[in-house]
This record gives sequence, C-alpha cells and structure tokens, in this order.
Amino acid sequence: DKVLIMIKFGAPTVTLMGRGSLSGNSQDIDLHNVTFDDFKGFEPTKGYVYAVSRAISSRVNANYDGWPVDQIKKSYKTFVGRPIYVEHNNSDPDRARGVILDAVYRESKLASGVIDASVYCLMEVDAETFPKLANAIMDGQLNAVSMGADVEGTQCSACGKYASKPAEYCTHIPRLKGRTVTVYKQGKRIESLVYESCIKPNFFELSFVFEPADESAWLLQKKR
Repeated sequence: DKVLIMIKFGAPTVTLMGRGSLSGNSQDIDLHNVTFDDFKGFEPTKGYVYAVSRAISSRVNANYDGWPVDQIKKSYKTFVGRPIYVEHNNSDPDRARGVILDAVYRESKLASGVIDASVYCLMEVDAETFPKLANAIMDGQLNAVSMGADVEGTQCSACGKYASKPAEYCTHIPRLKGRTVTVYKQGKRIESLVYESCIKPNFFELSFVFEPADESAWLLQKKR
C-alpha cells in the first residue's frame, strides 16, 4: 500500500493575483446553482445548522496548489463522512464541530473554453453544542470554507516532475512556488507559473474559515 505523506490545506498564504484555472489565467468562476434539493434523501434535524458549500474547484489556489479536473472527479466522494472544523484546528478529533453528509460533483465550460470542475458539500453542524458557531454561520460571519487533503503526490507545473515525497521535489518546488519561470518545452521558450498539481487527493476535513484559499469556496445556502 502507498503511504500518504503529503498534506494540503486550503488556508491562504498569498494574494490571488496572477492565478486562475489550471489551463490558463482565467479568473472566471462559475458557481453552480446547487441547493439542498440536490442532495437526495436530505432531511434536516432539529438542533443542527445545515449549509451547502462549494468546497473545492479545479483552480490554482492561494497556496499555489492545483487540482486537476480528473483528480477531483475521481476523489470527490472522499469528502462524505469527514469532520468539520474551524480554521483547520483538526489535531484533536474532539474539536470537530459537525460532519459532511454528502458531496456532489459539477462541471461546466467557461467562456475561455476551460472546464471548471467543482465539489459542493452538504454540511451539518451541532448548533446546540456549538451555539456561537451556529450563530456565526447563520449571521454570515463565517461564509467560507477550506478543505484538507492527503495527496499521493504532486506534479510541477513548470517541468512536469512528479514527487511522492518532499525529498523528490524538483528545483522549482517549493523554492519557486508561486513565481513565474522560463522553461523550454518542445523546443519553445515558455513562461510558466510554478505550482503543484495534486494527484490522487483524499479529502479528510472541511473547515469554516474567514479567508478561503480557493476564492470560490463560499456557502451557497444555509438553514437551521
């Protein structure tokens, strides 16, 4: 069995300028009209707060981690049953504030021709045990989310080198991550943004955050 040793979080570390989809720098975001009705069999329970959130998309986020369409499509169901935290305080399971009940996958073609893939999660938070958090969600004080994922490896966007552990990183990662470098591909000189393309992600948590690394990871609906 392969050991999952790379961990990625969605907490922001840099500005959003100069990023976009994995196939270009388009900043277009296509928020699908996903509602509670898209989750089959969903029945709310008294004493809980529920939210529909866009959890991740096939974009280069503020950590300069990229999420390919095919990788998201294969792995999105790993969100289901995972705990919910606040600001990735996930070292102690007792700090979990709820659970992800379900996840749906959506994709569409942007005006640029790029496929935008995204995952939407149905979140359940214990409002009786955590009333302050529940009120912050309902009042709009916490409107964004950020995922946590293990990945089997990453591929450098500039040179294409695959790494299953930090010791296998190329000269671009992590030293030049987020910068634009000159590389030669098929005999042509190309300016390439350096980021890690994440391979075989296993999503293990979703956190409410004040600033998402994926600028599209917002709550779409909520109820209690």
